[in-house]
Amino acid sequence: MTHDGNHGVVIHGSSSGPVAGGPHATANQINHMGEASLREILEQLRSTRQWIEGNRSQLVEPELALEEVDDIADLIQQDRPDRTRIMAKVDRLVNRLSAVGGIAGGAWGLSQLINQFLR
Repeated sequence: MTHDGNHGVVIHGSSSGPVAGGPHATANQINHMGEASLREILEQLRSTRQWIEGNRSQLVEPELALEEVDDIADLIQQDRPDRTRIMAKVDRLVNRLSAVGGIAGGAWGLSQLINQFLR
């Protein structure tokens, strides 16, 4: 991986502890200079929703997290997405998921994709 400031890595773990790791951990490279596609964002939102549904017991308010995911998906598909409103929802979602190590990095990566898309 180059260290030119344009790339990062998000690690997704197989463990439910505070660290993303374990025998089935994967890493996804995120290009911070490229343009994110709506399709890519919607796929990440779908994956995030599935993770939340499958790991409800690890979250304090899973229903609110699911609501944030659905709201973000709806708002980002509008003709003129409201960047401020979307990013506020993304920030709340990241905060809700940040306590769970296995998804925290993925939530941050999703935030970066949405931020790229809304530029």
